[in-house]
Amino acid sequence: MNILGIGAHPDDLDVCCGGTLARFSEAGEKVTMCVVTDGRAHPVGDPAGVSALRRSEAQASADLIGAELRWLGIPDGGLVDDIPTRHKFIQLMLDVSPDLIITHAPDDYHSDHNYTSRLVTATIQMAWAPPPELAGEPVRKRVPVAFMTTANGIHFSPQDYVDVTDVWDTKIKMVMNHHSQYLPGPDHDASMIQEPLDQYYLYRLTRVMGEFYGLALWTRYAEAFCWWQAADRFVPRRLLP
Repeated sequence: MNILGIGAHPDDLDVCCGGTLARFSEAGEKVTMCVVTDGRAHPVGDPAGVSALRRSEAQASADLIGAELRWLGIPDGGLVDDIPTRHKFIQLMLDVSPDLIITHAPDDYHSDHNYTSRLVTATIQMAWAPPPELAGEPVRKRVPVAFMTTANGIHFSPQDYVDVTDVWDTKIKMVMNHHSQYLPGPDHDASMIQEPLDQYYLYRLTRVMGEFYGLALWTRYAEAFCWWQAADRFVPRRLLP
């Protein structure tokens, strides 16, 4: 299968579904990790330099699981649902021809997350008969869309779970690759990370959420999802690993 994860910011996929993507990759599936915005909002600094740093962090995480990174480069905080942006998303669908998409739930805390979700559900249908100026074969198959958990799990009711215990170390490495999100100063390097890791909010958030969802499966760590309920989005088999 072609698995397409679409996250608004460079660390979103790692935190919310990095273990599931790692399991897909281990199973031999083709995994593409798309980052929609350029991450320039954090840390504070020159937008071009911050974006380049965050792209390098995202690339390192994708490399860990052998995934392809796609970088749309839309300014962080500036994502909107308009025709040019829809065309970027449709072109992504044509390029990847996904069998499953994992993205944000439509009611999250950040407008970039919400617009990402809205753009995905709009454009996967438009990819069936894409605008003639876009290149690639139409995506004429049923492509289910799984919504990953919201930030802190607020207003999120899981319908499906993936046990990520066996790939937890990989998931944590993916998350902790995003040094700029939790280390101070302009120089972000893994050598600066100190124990205990719980002092870093990004790690603690990931651990607590993983353990909480793991309770549902009677396992150590899990990730949670719900499904876009719409015509042409259902298939008669389990898709998540």
